[in-house]
Amino acid sequence: MAIRRFTLILSVLAVVLLGLAVARLADALGKRELTYAVREAGDERAKTQAEFEQLVDSKARLELDHQLLSHRIAHMSKREHFLVVSRSRNTLQLALGDKEMLEVRYKLRGSTDGVNDFVALPKGTFQILGKRMNTDWYRPDWLYRLEGIEPPGDSAKRLVKNAFGPAELFLGGPLAIHGPVSEELPEGAIDHTYIELDEKSLKAVADAVGPGSLVYIE
Repeated sequence: MAIRRFTLILSVLAVVLLGLAVARLADALGKRELTYAVREAGDERAKTQAEFEQLVDSKARLELDHQLLSHRIAHMSKREHFLVVSRSRNTLQLALGDKEMLEVRYKLRGSTDGVNDFVALPKGTFQILGKRMNTDWYRPDWLYRLEGIEPPGDSAKRLVKNAFGPAELFLGGPLAIHGPVSEELPEGAIDHTYIELDEKSLKAVADAVGPGSLVYIE
């Protein structure tokens, strides 16, 4: 009788312990599933946020493209020369109204930071702020001293003719359009980023545009 009662108690305890074990297992599985669910929800939220930001960025770029296109179409009716700089194709176009007068490939020159700044520049409309057809350059005193030479008093001896090609167009800031730099110029004399054109194309462009002419950078 005592053995039967003891066996019954053991059976009850076994059932209770099994129940507790099952409950703990279910709780652990529930927490794990909940953790997975929270993690997946967070990942989905981050993905949705990234897609939203991409859509906002795409919308802004489309609006800018629309503005540039509208501005360009409006300018075409004025029958004035303008320039289009395509960074994706490395080309510069000279246009009059809706006609392309010239298209030429260019080389982008300057410091690494300057080139990166130009590449990252948002699409936009710029104006030519200045033009000069004489790009003569005079070697400064500091350059002679750097070379250990006494600077000459005669300015003619300092002259480097057409140091930047037959013409130079200024777009504002450290950005310009001109020809190949003379080999007589030291690296320290180049303090800007420039769109380099061959001399023949540069002459044609400089003859057609001037201060106030529009430049579309796309």
